[in-house]
Amino acid sequence: MELKVDKMNPKDIRKMLQAIEEEIFSRAEMNVKDMLESPSAYVRARAIKSAVERDMKIENIESFLDDPSPDVRKNAVSSMAKFGEDRDSILKALDDPSDLVRSATAKELVEFGYEDEELARKIAADPSKKVRKTFVISLAEAGESELLQEFNGDPSTDVRRILSAYNGELQLDEEVLSSLSGKFQKLAIHSRLGKLDSTSSEKLLGLIKDFRISKTKQILVESLEPFPEEVSVPALRKLVESEDSNVAITALKTYRKIKGYDVSLLQAAERFMDSDDEEMRFVGAQYVKGLLEPSAVDILREGLNDPSDRVRAICIEALANLMDNSISDVIDESLRSTSSRLKKASLRAVKKLKTLDVGDHVSRILSNRKEELQTRILASSVTGLLKLDGLLPCLEEIVVDASSESRLRLSSARAMARINPSRLADLFGFTV
Repeated sequence: MELKVDKMNPKDIRKMLQAIEEEIFSRAEMNVKDMLESPSAYVRARAIKSAVERDMKIENIESFLDDPSPDVRKNAVSSMAKFGEDRDSILKALDDPSDLVRSATAKELVEFGYEDEELARKIAADPSKKVRKTFVISLAEAGESELLQEFNGDPSTDVRRILSAYNGELQLDEEVLSSLSGKFQKLAIHSRLGKLDSTSSEKLLGLIKDFRISKTKQILVESLEPFPEEVSVPALRKLVESEDSNVAITALKTYRKIKGYDVSLLQAAERFMDSDDEEMRFVGAQYVKGLLEPSAVDILREGLNDPSDRVRAICIEALANLMDNSISDVIDESLRSTSSRLKKASLRAVKKLKTLDVGDHVSRILSNRKEELQTRILASSVTGLLKLDGLLPCLEEIVVDASSESRLRLSSARAMARINPSRLADLFGFTV
């Protein structure tokens, strides 16, 4: 590939970065292949999982169904299902001696649409409750009512309870509901209520008041989300004012899912930020941040003194979004701290404000291999955005190190392309 480096236009740079990305990720694929040959079962399992996460297809993946490690075999099933391998090959894993593998297989078969009556009958006869329960949960989530009938006489109390929840047969009793997963608690609630109207909403509000288990109360509040807005919104606004912090927090989060960031709830969010409860302050700060409301600057500045790193980090980002340059000293202090959360928030703030002198801090973060990966990636991004040419040696060191994490190498290459594409071209052997 030949480029006129001294006259590189944006198109040339994009082509170069694409080629570099391919080279970096081909190195990652080679690393995965090496890991697959490791004598360590943990390493082999991690290699397959990593490949699935990166959308990398592994050649002869079905051969790993014979691996001595159940974790390796389980991950092999996930890979085969994701890439649409032959259904019969995946079905073989239902005869695996490990119920871990059979459970994973049952779930994957439903997720990728391979379920049918024959499969349901086979799994209904499986001796493992874990396998049958996993399959029933997957069928219920997929709404496969007919196939669920194969499990009506299941010997497991857990399986029968899930079926009862699905069919709307469970009483809305606190102890009974709390024995189910959160997803099936909601299913049981909605199936039992039937019509999602104001009468059902009032019933939920009554249960929220009467119940004592925090997680179940949270599920009840979240169960208002699918109601019509004219029913759910007034109910949630009422719950936001609850003295029960768990209820109030869940109500605000659920309200946000429905209506987004509503300035009419600014006072409620500010009240959250004045709470003694850290989670309330954090959720309140998140909401204020999303509002982008200039009138909230004062309470956000107060939040910079919060004892919680989480809250301070949110306030830093929120004030940066409002282009408040008065936080430069706070950013400087945060970049010196040991908190990755504060460092990341401050780096994001720098990307917004763009005027701060942070070269020394960014250099230290980039060069420190012990820093959290995402923090170093952000630091490289800031370097490119601000065109900190004094940090080119730091970027170069990362880019040429094949052992560096691929995302960090790519981010650093992109930063170099913004500052000095000629040098980047030299490093990767692109000739003039």
